[in-house]
Amino acid sequence: MSFVAKTGTHLEEPLQCQNNTVVKMNEFHLVQVKGTWKRKTGNNLNSNLKTRVSAAKIYESTTEQGTSWTVISPIVFTYKVTECLGLLDPSNDTLLLGHIRDPQQLEALRNSTRPLRRFVVMDQTVYNLYGCQLTDYLEARNVLYQILPLPTTEENKSMELVMKILDEVHKFSLDRRTEPIIAIGGGVCLDIVGLAASLYRRRTPYIRVPTTLLSYVDASVGAKTGVNFANCKNKLGGYVPPVAAFLDRSFLQTVSRQQISNGLAEMLKMALMKHKGLFELLETHGQLLLDSKFQSNSGLEDNKDIASLSTRMAIETMLEELAPNLWEDDLDRLVDFGHLISPELEMM
Repeated sequence: MSFVAKTGTHLEEPLQCQNNTVVKMNEFHLVQVKGTWKRKTGNNLNSNLKTRVSAAKIYESTTEQGTSWTVISPIVFTYKVTECLGLLDPSNDTLLLGHIRDPQQLEALRNSTRPLRRFVVMDQTVYNLYGCQLTDYLEARNVLYQILPLPTTEENKSMELVMKILDEVHKFSLDRRTEPIIAIGGGVCLDIVGLAASLYRRRTPYIRVPTTLLSYVDASVGAKTGVNFANCKNKLGGYVPPVAAFLDRSFLQTVSRQQISNGLAEMLKMALMKHKGLFELLETHGQLLLDSKFQSNSGLEDNKDIASLSTRMAIETMLEELAPNLWEDDLDRLVDFGHLISPELEMM
């Protein structure tokens, strides 16, 4: 299953207040003419011309004190969330090429003899379990790579770890346009790598591969990045989503029962807030999901795979809440249910 989330800002036409009087600004569209951008008023736009018209606008007003320009430039992020079993199977190129949306570019890369280059940051515990498998995968696909294992725990979630990643990325001479950084680990790992990627050359694409259930249904599908600072959880960070998140439930086989329980609690939170069907599914099959660690368990009623169905419900429910409010302009967020006390408890 693949989910594509498209989010952007929407700003109303600006008005300027002067001496308690509302003054409307002059509106200019931005049109590309012979390779350069020009301001054009709405009346001067010719729909028959083969020109590019930007979604951005410039509003101008002039007073006795001078001229003021207001720039409205919508920001749009497009990212994919894809559930895909067998992510480290050498016959599966999703990890390397699954983020590419242009069919022609994808076909060109698949037919190219030039090796791909990838920089991978992996949680140390995950590396101990899957490092050899990842190495075999990359070498089987003739990838030039570097794997950086790091202790991405809550205690180490700091700018020091971000700088370590950036040092190694710089040494790797990563091409920020064509070589996304890959993060493989739990939510802490995904947050740290996301922040590092957003800082390197002002924004380098990155890919999230969650290995815990909590990150599978939460951190991997959102846009937040961050590290702890001044004894506060995620005090430093930003809102830069990955180009893609690839979700493989087979990683959950090696996590502890407690971590599965933590992820189930996150799913239950969303079920309590807005999804009766998910709540009933967890109520009926929660024990099975916990015992099986969300591995495929088809053969139940209507031959449904409960593990797949439950995670899909949780992800769709989360994306419904995140996509319209990716930058948290509205702080009344269902996904923050319980956050009034939980960050303080975690830091303790």
